[in-house]
Amino acid sequence: MTPAASATNPQERILHAAADLFAQVGFNGASTRDIARLASVNDATVYRHFSSKKYLFAAVLEAELQKLRIRADLLVHVANVQDVRSALCVIFELLTEALAGQPRLLRLLQFSVLEFGSALQPLYQKYLGELLEGAAAYLESWRPRDAPLCENPRAMVVAFAVTVVGLQTLYPLFGGEQLSLRPVRDSAADCVDLWHAVLASTDQGK
Repeated sequence: MTPAASATNPQERILHAAADLFAQVGFNGASTRDIARLASVNDATVYRHFSSKKYLFAAVLEAELQKLRIRADLLVHVANVQDVRSALCVIFELLTEALAGQPRLLRLLQFSVLEFGSALQPLYQKYLGELLEGAAAYLESWRPRDAPLCENPRAMVVAFAVTVVGLQTLYPLFGGEQLSLRPVRDSAADCVDLWHAVLASTDQGK
C-alpha cells in the first residue's frame, strides 16, 4: 500500500500522491487528474485543499524541505576543525547528508529550478538558507588564513551544494554505482580534494 493510499486525511493523501508524481515527471508532466486518482479523491477535492497546481507543488516542496535534518555533531565539528581542508570536508559531508538522503527532494528541487526558475526562492531560503549561510560565514573566517579560497565563500558553498545535487544524478551514469553505496565521508573527501586543488591552482595563477 502506498503512503498516499494509507493516509486517512484527504489532504495528506493528495500531498503524498503529488509528491510521488511531481518527483517522477515534474510539474508540467503531472496532471491534477492523475494526482486525484492516486490520492483516491476527485478533482474538486484537490482544488478544495489547494487553490492551484502551482500552490500544490509549492506545498509538496515545503513538506519535503521540512524533513531536512542537520546533524548537530557535524555543525560542532565544523566549528572545531583546525585547517580549511578539514572544514571543507565536513561542510561537504554535512550537505551530502542533508540533501543526498532525500532523493525525492532532490528531484523536486531539480524540477522546481527547471520549471519555476527563481519563483520558489523564498522556500529555498527559508529551509536551506541557514545551512548555507552558516557554512559560508565559517569559510569567511578562514579566508585571511588560507590563500586557496575564493573571494565569495557563499558562492563556494552554493557550488558545493550544486555539486552534491549533481553527483546524485550523474555519478551513477559515469561511476557505475549509486553514490549512496559509498561512505558519505569518502565522497565528501573526494569532492574536497578536487575543489581544493582547483582553488589552489586558481590562486597561483593570479
